[in-house]
Amino acid sequence: MVRGPRGHRHGGKRHLDINRCDPTIKQNHGIFEMTRGRRSILNYVSATGLTAVTMVVGLISVPFIVRWLGDERYGAFRAAVDWFGYLSLLELGLAGALLPLLARALSRYDNTAVERTVAAGIRAYARVTALMILAALVLVAFITRLIPVGTENAADLTRAALVATFALLLTPFLPFRWITEARQRGYIVNTLLVVQSLVITGLSLILAYHGWGITGQFVALLVGAVMFFGFLSVLELRRMSTLRRPLLRSAASSDEWKQLWHLNRPTLVEQICGRVSFVSDYVVVALILGPAAVAPLYLTRRLADLAQGQLLGVGNASWAALADLHAIGDLTTFGQRLIEATKLVATLAIAVLVPIAIYNQTFVELWVGSPHYAGFAITITVVCNAFLLGLLTLWGWAFGGTGKVATLVPVYIAAASLNLVASIVFTLNLGLVGPLLGTLVATVLTSAWYVPVQLKRTFGISLAGIARAVALPVAWGVPYTLAVWWMAARTPSIGWLGLAGEMGFATVVYMGIWWIAILDVSERAVYAGRLRTLMRGSG
Repeated sequence: MVRGPRGHRHGGKRHLDINRCDPTIKQNHGIFEMTRGRRSILNYVSATGLTAVTMVVGLISVPFIVRWLGDERYGAFRAAVDWFGYLSLLELGLAGALLPLLARALSRYDNTAVERTVAAGIRAYARVTALMILAALVLVAFITRLIPVGTENAADLTRAALVATFALLLTPFLPFRWITEARQRGYIVNTLLVVQSLVITGLSLILAYHGWGITGQFVALLVGAVMFFGFLSVLELRRMSTLRRPLLRSAASSDEWKQLWHLNRPTLVEQICGRVSFVSDYVVVALILGPAAVAPLYLTRRLADLAQGQLLGVGNASWAALADLHAIGDLTTFGQRLIEATKLVATLAIAVLVPIAIYNQTFVELWVGSPHYAGFAITITVVCNAFLLGLLTLWGWAFGGTGKVATLVPVYIAAASLNLVASIVFTLNLGLVGPLLGTLVATVLTSAWYVPVQLKRTFGISLAGIARAVALPVAWGVPYTLAVWWMAARTPSIGWLGLAGEMGFATVVYMGIWWIAILDVSERAVYAGRLRTLMRGSG
């Protein structure tokens, strides 16, 4: 039997001391150290593949779905997805509480604690599922008032809401996703999400063509979710063969159960504020301007939203590795890796978002036609929001993955309150750009400066290092933007091949600038070493 490692205290908390571990633990940690970077790369590469597949199938499918559903039904579908997204708040912050607990147990190689934590998560999610279904039934009763569709679409919208309510029964399976990601195997999740995306898209097209309307779109989402959680649950249950034991015991008696309900509170506040700040745009537009106005807003920002998802993927790919570094007390490497990731996110943001800002009108016109393009003001605002959110999400994982979300609760509340008020006022006075402008103003005035300050106070990360990591890619982005604008002006009328070629060329050029001018010699050596390790495979 392997003995557990002894630890030392750092900042009032006990951390793993690898030098004083049992030899088997030391050997295991060495293997994990070698694979931490490789798995982060695999996670990000798979997330890139997911984005690419999502973009391609969206390019092909959305014009047909919009044509077969019509603007009102398609806009009502997007708004209904947002309304049911609010029910995730009744999850009560369990995800954010589970992740640091799972990361902590995995860093100690304590399989028993891992299974107890997963079991506590399943029990907790089962309890909140009942609450979510009750709230969903209330939402079903009022859905046609919240999304004011015409009388010919009211019954369809109500049926769709009932299908969405049934899908909530899958909620207790969420811990299987969190444990997979905590094991730094997000590439498995992303692979299943690719398959899910293809299934949902295929069914959405078939059902829209055959006149299933809004209900058909939610049926497709339900089938995809059943497939995703089914496969993921089977994979994890094979790994945790004794999970049934903690599931059959009293949940209230375990330490994991108590810690779960202690850590969930600040995470719940974070989720509420995040949804109000970043996921309420379509709800605000549908209520003030009508559901038909949602369609051009969604279609105009779609390309930037896909790029934003790719930027968020850096944090999703690296949070487990960062949490492991924090758990073993290596705060120096923790800070270095976070600054390194900050520079990468800023670079990727400039490389991808600048071509989107310049070519988005051409993209939308080729994709769904010029009547669905909502204007340059929306394009530039959503691009700015994507840049800021990419950085803030990465930094937020530093707090979320280490169980320190409570540190950011004050700024989350301030940002969400300001965002909601500003979004409503701007929408009433400026139209579709209102909620996006509200998000930008609230972010700049609150989170954009407060979160870096808390990184310094909580983890000792250099503010100058963070500032340099952002400023250098932005500085190189100025001549890059002018060059891309000049290139686009020379070819005002291009087709799909020309658009893909020019945007791809611009992105590759800037990534070349990143390699030559933004990275120093030591950073290039680190990235080259990681790529060689990735190509060789794991030990």
